[in-house]
Amino acid sequence: MTSMLEDLRYAARGIVRRPGLTAVVTLVLTIGIAANAIMFGVVDQLLIRPPVGVVAPQQVHRIYFTFTEEGKPGATPVTTYRSVVALRENVPAFSAVAGHFRTTATVGRGVDAEQVAMGIVSGNYFQLLGIKPQRGRAFAEGEDVPPDGAAVAIISDGYWRKHFGASDSVIGKRLDLNTRAFTVVGVAPVGVSSLDREVVDLWVPIASVANENFGEDWYRKANSWWVSIVARVRPDASIRLAEDQATVAYRNEERTWGQPIRDSTMRIALGPIVGTRTPTGIRVEAKVALWLMGVAVIVLLIACANVANLLIARMLQRRREIAVRLALGVSRGRLLRQLLTESALLAVISGAAAIIVARWGGRVVESVLLPGFIWEHGVLDARVLAFTLAATVVCILLAGSAPALQSVRTSVAATLHGSARQIAGGRSRLRNALLVLQAALSVLLLIGAGLFVKSLRHVAGRDVGVALDRVSLVTMNLSRAGFTPIEANQTFEAASERVRNIPGVDGAAVVAASVPMRSGSGISVKLPFGAKRPKLDGGGPYLGVVRGDFFPTIGASVRGGRLFTPDEERVPSRVMMINEMLAKAYWPGRNPVGECVQLGSDSTCTRIVGVVQNVILFAMVKDDRAMVYVPPSHPSFGKKPAAALLVRTRGDASKLTAMIRARLQGMSTRMPYVQVSPFSELVAPQLRPWRLGATMFTLFGVVALVIAAVGLYSVMAYWVSQRTHEIGVRMALGARQTDVVRLVGAQASRPILIGLAFGVVAALVATRWITDLLYETSPRDPFVFIVAAVVLAGAAILASIVPARRSASVDPATALRSE
Repeated sequence: MTSMLEDLRYAARGIVRRPGLTAVVTLVLTIGIAANAIMFGVVDQLLIRPPVGVVAPQQVHRIYFTFTEEGKPGATPVTTYRSVVALRENVPAFSAVAGHFRTTATVGRGVDAEQVAMGIVSGNYFQLLGIKPQRGRAFAEGEDVPPDGAAVAIISDGYWRKHFGASDSVIGKRLDLNTRAFTVVGVAPVGVSSLDREVVDLWVPIASVANENFGEDWYRKANSWWVSIVARVRPDASIRLAEDQATVAYRNEERTWGQPIRDSTMRIALGPIVGTRTPTGIRVEAKVALWLMGVAVIVLLIACANVANLLIARMLQRRREIAVRLALGVSRGRLLRQLLTESALLAVISGAAAIIVARWGGRVVESVLLPGFIWEHGVLDARVLAFTLAATVVCILLAGSAPALQSVRTSVAATLHGSARQIAGGRSRLRNALLVLQAALSVLLLIGAGLFVKSLRHVAGRDVGVALDRVSLVTMNLSRAGFTPIEANQTFEAASERVRNIPGVDGAAVVAASVPMRSGSGISVKLPFGAKRPKLDGGGPYLGVVRGDFFPTIGASVRGGRLFTPDEERVPSRVMMINEMLAKAYWPGRNPVGECVQLGSDSTCTRIVGVVQNVILFAMVKDDRAMVYVPPSHPSFGKKPAAALLVRTRGDASKLTAMIRARLQGMSTRMPYVQVSPFSELVAPQLRPWRLGATMFTLFGVVALVIAAVGLYSVMAYWVSQRTHEIGVRMALGARQTDVVRLVGAQASRPILIGLAFGVVAALVATRWITDLLYETSPRDPFVFIVAAVVLAGAAILASIVPARRSASVDPATALRSE
């Protein structure tokens, strides 16, 4: 212990004596360790850690329905309520089965209305997961019996604290939820949310609200797919047995539908409770997070290589001191321990600083890159702290071992009698190798950043038929508030007039049936003379009931024909418009305007008057859907109840969100919560994987580039200091300053070019694995590779300028007297 304390005191004095080196080493290691801590926290909660409160999570599984479509495997977690009952009653390997579904609801009315996130769950949901409310009780047996369940609710800890001040008297309180009054019977524990870690304000039994959400016959419908299933497997049953029994039970249930089994390849598969992992792989966000974890490891390797280079330079400056100590009898083991203690102290300081940086950076990741995701304890918790400690140990081993081992191998006689050039020669190969490693890893990160940035630009710049930054979607769930269909239509029309009078609003349009970014309503199209209808990607066609002002309001352009006329909107008219996708599928190479087709069961044909561009329905990318648009006057399909209002503003739609909502919320004392959502916010979750990849890859790439530049600078500065005598001789013999600069440049470019070559080869291999994460971007895009190479070369030039200028300013007389 005495010798260890002596080593610590000696290391601390050495660190204080060299504040510049200490600051650089600490900064570099802090960045590397903090990046790994943040990304480990993200990966841990996305892929490893089960939802809060689940007891024996290894026994709890999500139910997936797997299938093969066009030779590709697929899986969906969504099924019918009848399937929940079938699996609950007919699978002995399951000790419990529950359905769950997350939606929104309105609490209160009029100006006091508030929107909440509602979990619709089976009555045994909390018992299955093993979650016990911190106040009150869970749902009781018999409160979730179709067709009408008990009006009881369990609220979240956050909702309890925000609306009831964490009062113990909350049990028994009343909540006016949609059209019914619910009684609070329990408060969920802290941190409990949906199984996908999304916010849930309250939970209610399925049977208590299913009527208003899915129709009166919801529990008997065989074609109403909306609920997800979670099951607990008995401890003595295997996963394979449970899957086989569940598949048989599901197929038997499907046969009772009175129709052929839809897909002979469909089986039930059990997936982990962690929702980002499915039988067909992991979700995009988790896949990007894994890649970023790998990127963070690369940054740490670059940081360790850089620190090793700096410490080698420091050890070379201390070579005579080390030789003298060895000559005086200090053992090489004791000297090695002392040198490793210095490296360890630097790493510990860096690890402590990294915890602070990770805490701040984790909050940025939480709020900016993964909003809406519920973090149990934030990105930084005990598990992340343990990982940070492990990363610190790794840094000690990687960054401190090589310099320390190089130092204790010092030859005492050669060091005390040799020149600086003789002493330093053997170390230059290791330092150059570390520089090559930094350059290779840096260019790999820069290429990855470039690919994600280009993908993000392609996705964000895609024309989806809606001016995303200028259009808002206004929804009012009037049916749940007790409005009749006629009252709902009248309210939407009145809302449209009110909104048009708001300064800054350019237009408003009511839409029924299919609503962009919200819902789709299918319809069949029968071609004349029995012509064969080609299969449409994504199903459909889908029906939209709109007026002619719908398309100018959202910013969609007419590709052929015309819009609906006022007369056609007022007088019963069988006219329709279609989108480009349907036109190309059903009338390839022809103009469909003027064609007459039958819609649904309507025996009278409807004439096509126009073709419009494809408008986003569900997703921004690879999800164009065939669309049919009819006016509200269409005799067979125009009487659909209004579903949403679309509002176009002159500028940023988000700036008028509060004003639009306030203007509409007070229209009636019965008015439910009015949701006003700019399309830019609606599509933001779909852009998140590319934005996450582009942001973090770019950030890590820049950090790696700076660290590599610092490494190159330190190597070249040391090289110049060791070659002062040689440079002086060259200049004394007639070498010009430009010749000396060229010499330094050649010395600097050699490891960079070698590293660049290795990095490009590594990128060609590695980027093949992120092909499915890119959009309209080749993983071997030559432009991205060239830009990454140029950026690295530019950073190398900047890093070598100062050493080069210093070498050119050497005074030959001084240099010749330097040794």
